[in-house]
Amino acid sequence: MKRSVILWLLLLSIQASGREVFNINRGWKFFSNSEVTSDAATTVNLPHTWNRDALGGKRDYFRGIGNYLKHIKVPEEWRGRRVFLKCYGANSVATVLINSRHAGEHRGGYTSFTYEITDYLNFGRDNLFWIIVNNSPQSDVLPTAGDANSYGGLFRDVELIVTGEEIVSVTDYATDGIYVAQKRVSRDQVEAEASVKVVGVRDEVVMAELAVFTDEMDTVAHGDARVKLNGRMPSTAHIPFSIGNPVLWDGVNNPFLYNVGVKILKDDVVTDSVVVKTGFRYFSVDPQQGFMLNGIPYPIKGAVVHQDRALMGTAIVPYQVKEDFDLIRGMGVNMVRVADVVHNPEFYELCDKYGILVWSDFPLVGAAYLTDKGFLDTQAFCDNGKQQALEIIRQQYNHPSVVMWGIFSKLSMRGDNPSDYIVELNSLAKREDPSRLTVATSNEDGDINFITDLVVWSHFFGWREGLPEDINIWRNQFRANWKDMLSGVTYEAGGSIFHQEDSLYRPSFRGNWHPERWQTHLHEVYFNSLKGDSLFWGLFVSNMFDYGAAGHAWGEGKGINDYGMVTFDRKYCKDAYYFYKANWNTTDPFVYISERRWDKRRQRNQNVRVYSNQDEVELFVNGISQGRHTGTNGLFLWENVLFDDGENVLEVRSGDSYDRVVIEILNSSSKSQII
Repeated sequence: MKRSVILWLLLLSIQASGREVFNINRGWKFFSNSEVTSDAATTVNLPHTWNRDALGGKRDYFRGIGNYLKHIKVPEEWRGRRVFLKCYGANSVATVLINSRHAGEHRGGYTSFTYEITDYLNFGRDNLFWIIVNNSPQSDVLPTAGDANSYGGLFRDVELIVTGEEIVSVTDYATDGIYVAQKRVSRDQVEAEASVKVVGVRDEVVMAELAVFTDEMDTVAHGDARVKLNGRMPSTAHIPFSIGNPVLWDGVNNPFLYNVGVKILKDDVVTDSVVVKTGFRYFSVDPQQGFMLNGIPYPIKGAVVHQDRALMGTAIVPYQVKEDFDLIRGMGVNMVRVADVVHNPEFYELCDKYGILVWSDFPLVGAAYLTDKGFLDTQAFCDNGKQQALEIIRQQYNHPSVVMWGIFSKLSMRGDNPSDYIVELNSLAKREDPSRLTVATSNEDGDINFITDLVVWSHFFGWREGLPEDINIWRNQFRANWKDMLSGVTYEAGGSIFHQEDSLYRPSFRGNWHPERWQTHLHEVYFNSLKGDSLFWGLFVSNMFDYGAAGHAWGEGKGINDYGMVTFDRKYCKDAYYFYKANWNTTDPFVYISERRWDKRRQRNQNVRVYSNQDEVELFVNGISQGRHTGTNGLFLWENVLFDDGENVLEVRSGDSYDRVVIEILNSSSKSQII
């Protein structure tokens, strides 16, 4: 079978009129609408955002119009071919002008969009590309609420795609034009169908040929279909195929991917080809056993992920996406909730490659501030939400990592009742993609909790009110009254690495003091209370990273939501990160001394807390062993350890794993001060 796929790929490589893709990120001229001309434009490279003010915590950061201009000489050789412009993210309304002619408008800041620009180009001459981006608040472009910053700009890649006439469509919701639907999947057999969107000269008939092959060039399935074209409106070629004895995509255990290649032939000449990656798996949520992947219980170790970071906003580049992903994997996470909006395409590709399950949210987000309105019962609002939902589903359709669609997040029942609209979105998701589950994040009672397949309850016990231990009271009440619901839990608390003190107490969540130790304590209590409870199919730590929230005047007071396990600049993992790593990461041995940033203390008698995924850990204080201890849920505790006045060197060892910190004990003669 290797010979056949090599021949198939050779045919693709020698096609005379195949597609070409050109990245055009560099050398754009940018100016805001406050400039009356482009004379003061600055040169920028994409990805780009203009909202450095939001990153600085300016609550009234600029939300308006930015202009991106670029001159491109289009080769004469492209005459007779088709040219498309693809943008992977422009927040939140983007208007495309080619040579001052309107080519399209996209309303939605985080999904990709593609417009054909062939008819607007001057071949062999200079062409002006002008993209107007507007991030001002829009009452009919979702999300209309939430605390996350809405960064303006062309914050992802922009490409030119050049093709022949008969092609796999690139304008069908900005996808690759191939949708691989799993009909039946088991460990013995995969039954699937590829729907291929094809465009070209009206009434012509072309052949769509398909091959499914591994990275080792073994062909495992093939098929073909003839399709009559409908001009520039897509026609669909349905190509069923089956794979015997498949290698299933099995999460972190074995994230195996297949290649699905399609070529279009007109009169036996290849006119276009596309290869997409996908994987085959089946999953469900069982009331007793929780999440099941390929028929086997798969305990969910979840985290909520936002995409922006300090200095960059959402204008991040692939190596930074990979850095974030390595931190996620390092903590032992096996499922992420991609919160509120779509993330970079590279993020989903990494989830596919490394076996991280994905819950992908629609942008229907509840109010975070008094002035927010998460749902407006207007036709324009509802139409935009459906448009973005379709884009999300189709653009992520082939990702095996994506297992559920998040219909809404923390939506309030006050004001316009969103229930009917949630039913519509849920039905749309089921109609477009019956293979995946639907889920919602809820922090309110009401009928909206009974629409989606699953619900994840968002709690703040011990943060906004009460104590962390109150989660046990809620859990017992929930078990008594709603145990048949397929439920998960998410929880959060702020914590700053700069806020350290001797006392352990619940701070004011709207105050400017968010001690790291309290955040850690809350996460320990929740995790120890909920771990392994069959009532819940998954736990989701909120959040994986601090994120930009210019409306936040509390915490560190810099416009940051500090609920993350990792700081906004990704330089520091907070103590709670290592607590989860000790419980969830079983492959990377480590020891970590907690409360290390609480490095100036007043009492000589101290407890020493260590996190580790090892069986036994030894503590040394000033070179003297304090004994070997075993841990409970990743925590190793030495109580009433006597420190010396002044500096104390703490060291922990377990096998080859080692950690060291210095703690200072202050006395009356010390000149040091607690900061």
